[in-house]
Formats: sequence, C-alpha cells, structure tokens
Amino acid sequence: MRYIGFDIGDGESAVAAFEQGSGIEPIILPVAGNHSILSAVGKIGGEVVIGERAYTDELADGLSVRFKSRFTYDTAVNADIINFVAGVVKELEQSNLLREDDQFVVGCPAGWNTATRLRYAELMQKAGIRNPQIISESRAAFLYAKYAKTVALDIDILNESALVIDIGSSTLDFAYIVDGRETGVGTFGEVDLGGGILDAELLRRATEQSRDRTSLERVFAESKSWYSYCELEARRIKENYYSRLSKDATANVKKQIRVCYDGVQKLMLHLNEAEANLITQKPLVSLGGRSFVQAIRDALKNAAHLTAERPPRLLLLTGGASRMPFFRETCKEIFPNAITVCCPEPEFSIAKGLAYAGWIDENLRAFRKAINEEITDARINVVVRQSLPDLMPSVIDALVDLLMDETILPVYRNWQRGHLLTLNDMNRSMQKRMSDVLTSPITEKALEPSIRHWLTILTPTLQNMIDPICDRYEVPRREMQLNLTPGGNNQVAFSARDMLNFNFIGTILGLIVSVIVGLLCGGGGLALIASGPLGFIAGVVIGAIISLFGWNALSEKLMDANLPQLLRRMNSEKRLNSDTTKQKLRDAITKELYGENSTFVKELIKGFSASFRKYLQEIAQAAEIPIE
Repeated sequence: MRYIGFDIGDGESAVAAFEQGSGIEPIILPVAGNHSILSAVGKIGGEVVIGERAYTDELADGLSVRFKSRFTYDTAVNADIINFVAGVVKELEQSNLLREDDQFVVGCPAGWNTATRLRYAELMQKAGIRNPQIISESRAAFLYAKYAKTVALDIDILNESALVIDIGSSTLDFAYIVDGRETGVGTFGEVDLGGGILDAELLRRATEQSRDRTSLERVFAESKSWYSYCELEARRIKENYYSRLSKDATANVKKQIRVCYDGVQKLMLHLNEAEANLITQKPLVSLGGRSFVQAIRDALKNAAHLTAERPPRLLLLTGGASRMPFFRETCKEIFPNAITVCCPEPEFSIAKGLAYAGWIDENLRAFRKAINEEITDARINVVVRQSLPDLMPSVIDALVDLLMDETILPVYRNWQRGHLLTLNDMNRSMQKRMSDVLTSPITEKALEPSIRHWLTILTPTLQNMIDPICDRYEVPRREMQLNLTPGGNNQVAFSARDMLNFNFIGTILGLIVSVIVGLLCGGGGLALIASGPLGFIAGVVIGAIISLFGWNALSEKLMDANLPQLLRRMNSEKRLNSDTTKQKLRDAITKELYGENSTFVKELIKGFSASFRKYLQEIAQAAEIPIE
C-alpha cells in the first residue's frame, strides 16, 4: 500500500508518496516535471491547464490562483479546485506515477471545521480521488518532524510539549501536542492570515506607483487572468527576496512586467528592506486595521495563552512563509524558553507529513483491530483465574477485619448496653449496618490495597500479551504501557467498587445465613436463630450463653426476649473477636466466594475482562496523536 500526501497550497502544491514497510522516507512525486507546482489553473483552447502552463505558454483563460483561501466563503472557486486537483492527478497518471490502490491524504487548514472538511472531501472525489482522507496540515508537519530522519529531533522533546506553527500563503495553523498527543486545545489557527496577504499588498503598491496605474486597475478589474498572473509574479518576488535575505541583508529584487491587454502597460515589482518593512508593518484593511506583523504577533500571543498551562518546549516552524526573518524572531520572542526548529524543506514537509499520516492512521486501525481480536476474553480469563490466589486471601482478610470492627462489634455493644432490646432487634440493626458499610467508601478503601497489589502482579503477564502486537505494527511499546493501578486517568477502570458490584453484598449476606451461623452456633437451634440474613451475630451471642449455662436448645421466643443486662454483660465479646472466630469467618467466606464453580469468581473475571478490554481500546486509540 502506498500513501499519497497531497499538499494543496494557496501558492504552491506538492505531492509525496510513502511506501508502507519500505523504511524509506516519503519521496516527492514530480508534477509536470516540477517537484512543486504553482497552484494555478485555467484553460487554453478549452483544455484545463495547471501550474506553469496556465500562464507561461500563453495566458490561460480564467487563470485562477489563491483559490484555496477563498474556499470557505466563495463557492465560485469550487470549480477551480476541482479542475486543479484533476489536472494534478492526470499529470501523475500520464507519468505512470500512480498505482491503482494508492490512498490519497489531502491537507487542510487546522481551523477548518468538520463540515468544511466534508465539503472539501467531496470536491476531491469529484476531481477523481477515491476515498480521500482529509488531515490537518499542522498535524502533518508534526508527523514529518517526528518520523523524518532529515529533521532528527529529540523524541523526548517531541513527547513533552510541542507547538507546530505552519504558515503558508493563506493560513497560520497551530498544533499543540503534549506527551506526544494532542491536548484539549488541539489544533487551531487563523484561516485568513498567510503570506498571500503580502503578495496582494506588494502588487497593490506596485500598481499605485506605476505610471499606468489607471489602466492597470481597469485591466485587473476586467481580467481575472491578468490579475492572477501579476499576483503570482509578486509572490515570486517576495519569495526571491526572503530567500536572498538569509545570505544578504541588503537584498534588492526587481522585475518589470509587461501587461498586454488592450494595449501594453508596464508594472515594476520590487522589494527591498524599506519596502518589506512597509508592507509588513502598515495597517491593512484586510486585517481589520492591523499590520501583518501585528496580526502575526496577536496570533502567536493567543497561542501562548492557550498553551500557558504547559508551555511548549519545542517550536516547529514550517510552511513557505516561515522563512521570513521577522516571523522567526517573533516566534522566539513570544516563546523565549522553547527550542525553535525550522523544517529544512518547508515547501515539502506538509506533503511528506500527510503521506506519513495516511500510513500511521491505517496502521493504527489495523493495530486496534488486532488488539481487539487477539486479546480475547478467553485469554484474559485464564490469566485472571490463575492470579486469583494473589487476590482472594488478602481481600477476605480485609473483609473479616472490616466486618468485625465496623459491624459485628459495634452492634453487639449496642445490644449489650440495652440500646437494642432483643436479639431480633440486633439482627435487623446488623443487617442494615452491614449493608451500609459494604456500600460505603469504607469498604472500597479497605479493599483497595489488595486490589492494587493484585493488579501489580497481574500487569507483567498482560503486558506480555500486548508487546508482540506492538512490535508487529511498529507501535512503540511505551505507547501501550499498561497502568492498571486504580484511581487515576488513563487507567483500567477496575477497583474495589467494581468488585462490590458483582452481587458481592448479596453473596456475603447469603453465606452468613447458610454457613456462618452454623459455624458459630455449632448447629444447635440454627433454624430458630437464623431468621434474618444477619442472624449469625445473634448466634454468636447465644452460642456464648449456651457455653456459659450449658443449654442445649433455644426457641424462637428467645430471639424476641429482652434479656437481663447482667446476662448481656457476660464476657462473650472476647470470644466474638477471637482469632478462632475470625478464622472460621475466613474459611466460610473463602468456601463461598472462592469455591469451585463460584458465581462470585465468574462475575469477578467477567467484570475485569470487560473493564480491561475497554481500557485497552482506549489506550490503543490514543497510541498516536489523534489530531484531526
């Protein structure tokens, strides 16, 4: 499978191809013999022509440029976009550079909403691209920086906090990534702020200064083709100037254009330091009275505000306009503590990043499918069942201590002091108190250390099931590092509360009636004593009385009898809280909860499996930055 990254820029466009499994970085596919093609389209003799052909062979009819920047508000450019894209595809096909199963990934500004992206995708389909993926250009820039060997950024910095700033001809896009993933801020940007504003301003000033100003203004009003041609030439002057400026601070670029339309008009385009300062610092109507420099500064300050909680350690600058020195200086000024990195080939980084994005997204879809299909309930169940000996003893110990301290002894003391009149009263009070305790945070807190320790033991075995899948799909193991400890974000949603929900309370109450009363009372009078689900406490007290007086049987009347205070104060609490009694409780609970064919164990395994698989899908979904 190949992934074709198609960066449709407002000034220039580029196409890159990435071969899955090749180990080679995306390569730029030439369009009409050029690695980057002017985003220009028109017709000559009824034939659609693109790029240089649209205005060099002869000036095309309806020559259109900067159509992408007008897409959000001017439906008239839809036909231009379709024709341009179709022309690029045709050129690639005629050069035998496309394959039948190529998957196209097309870039768009980060600021475009879902509806706008869907409309854009529809245009791509009309132009002949099957099932196009629409990905934000700032995401593509980040992926290019992450995977391209030519950038060679420290992966640790990329995985901390990074801000991708992509400035092209029409937009200024940001992608904010923390820990290798987008944050709640995600992608944002200015859809009407790009280097093309300077092209238009340079052309406007040149027109004002021309002796043929009136004629030129009339030509531009009547001929879309001539205006587009001159705007393209202004763009080239600007790019030429800023390219030279990096080596020559006194760069001075000029070009005279002959406009042949109802006569000949001359237009001198020029750019030097003074002129560059003027067009970048002069208030512009298109920017609401702000200068280009001020608009850039405002956008960067807003980005700093949005990322203030965790300022970016890395600024990654890309896009053709990122070559402008004042832009780089302003970025460093607004983000003084960040490392600033400029893409070595900003005109190609988006196209290559889009190709990477197509591969990554498809690979992760396959990875998530493999996780879902291979980490099955059956495999998880085996692992969990084998690990239960590490869980159940400590859980049962914690339960026995909790029930004794919070339920058995307090209620018994109330009966002993006469606050409860009869054994049945004690039975009912015990039932309510135990139910309250088992559904309260007290029980969760008591069981949490056992759960935490068990999950710690369980983690390596489960991790060994996941790591081979990561390796197969080239997903870094650290992205799928399990964190099963309860009580935090991005952790498996399994805790003491989940255990208590698996008919746990009912099971506890049921075993008290069926097992524990018999153990504590020795079987004598069991049917009479265990009239309520918590009758075992009554059994404990009566068992003490039996031991004390030698009675062999009890009647129902005894359960409703108001026993004398003296009898109640017999030292039966010591027996009640003895190690022997606690051990009997442990044995009884163990047999009921952890015995063969235990419903509780089945529910526990089922509940953990469901929780763990859900957790796996969540971390698999977030295994890479899901920025759209």
